[in-house]
Amino acid sequence: MRREDIKKLSDPYTHEKGTLDRRFNSAVGADIPSAHKLAEEIFSDIDPNVLGIRWWQGTPAEERILIGDYLYQCVTGIETNMVEAKLHYMEWTSALEEDNKIIADVIKRKTDGDYEFKMPPSKSALDDLPARLLNLHACGFLRAIGSSLDCLGAAIIGVLALPTSLRRGDITRAIKALPKTNPSNDSGIQIQTEFKSFFEDVKGSCGTPDWLEWADQYRNMYVHRGRRTTHHQIIPRENRLYDAQDNWIPRADVAIHLAKYPDRTDIEAFIKSRDINLNEDAGSTLDGIFRSCRELNEIVCERLVSIWVERRNNPSLLEQPATQWDDKIRECSFTGYNTSAGPLEADAGFTNPALKRRMLAAAVFDQFRKFWDNSKWKK
Repeated sequence: MRREDIKKLSDPYTHEKGTLDRRFNSAVGADIPSAHKLAEEIFSDIDPNVLGIRWWQGTPAEERILIGDYLYQCVTGIETNMVEAKLHYMEWTSALEEDNKIIADVIKRKTDGDYEFKMPPSKSALDDLPARLLNLHACGFLRAIGSSLDCLGAAIIGVLALPTSLRRGDITRAIKALPKTNPSNDSGIQIQTEFKSFFEDVKGSCGTPDWLEWADQYRNMYVHRGRRTTHHQIIPRENRLYDAQDNWIPRADVAIHLAKYPDRTDIEAFIKSRDINLNEDAGSTLDGIFRSCRELNEIVCERLVSIWVERRNNPSLLEQPATQWDDKIRECSFTGYNTSAGPLEADAGFTNPALKRRMLAAAVFDQFRKFWDNSKWKK
């Protein structure tokens, strides 16, 4: 990590630790206050006596528990993933700084006064590490941005009671589930319908056209597809140095340019155009995507808070669909690699008070687990 970032993180906290410790999130500039507010509102409605969200009385108790708790889990994930994106960005800038040290002298002045370009040879894996870390942290950054947006999508599905899967919820599923028109004067449907245009307006105001689509496609490329080629441009450093003969001493930096069409393969991009990379350097791209995503999260969650409170005050406005949750769990028989490891046992444990309340409201403590005895989720 760069010295200036380490110095920033070394500043003492100015606030006391809360129930959810978000001081670190604020310190790195990745806090989403309205997402935290939404999480608090949902958490306050998780009731250990009623079980699940207390005012979802029209939803069966089992689904009420599972939907409500997972909704809370996703909302807290909005900010968590933004923090991880910022950390990846900070490490990316550090790796770029180290890479620039390696390529600083790739341009040499020859005895005849002309210049030659020659990359320094890699003598060990350590010499190649900065370039590998640049790819690693660009991938991690866009993965985290995509995960934050998908947690936002799940929040939209849950708060607006949309008739689609919350378990498999993401930003694309959420927007597709919003009604395109209002077929009636139903106030609940009207809220859902208006939210669609609200979201599109906010998305447009938070960045350049298709910033969200580009980020989502790039994340999918990193996670699911073959890797696109990244373009590196060697450029002269702005601060010039001169020798005793007043000759410019060439010093270089590297500018990285990300793919312009991340949903295309390398060859498909060449087929479309010779202009296959973004003109701006990757630092500007990643910084812009972070700011756009953070702003979108903040504004949308602020609206979701008001909708949640409105629903709480009028529970009949929208009924939480039990179909948001199903038992289509992908079974896995993995038990680890160390076959001699004994059973994991503990007589006591320490956890955040919030998790204790969630466990009580979900009836998963031993004395209450009989609630789940005949459920399809215990099978």
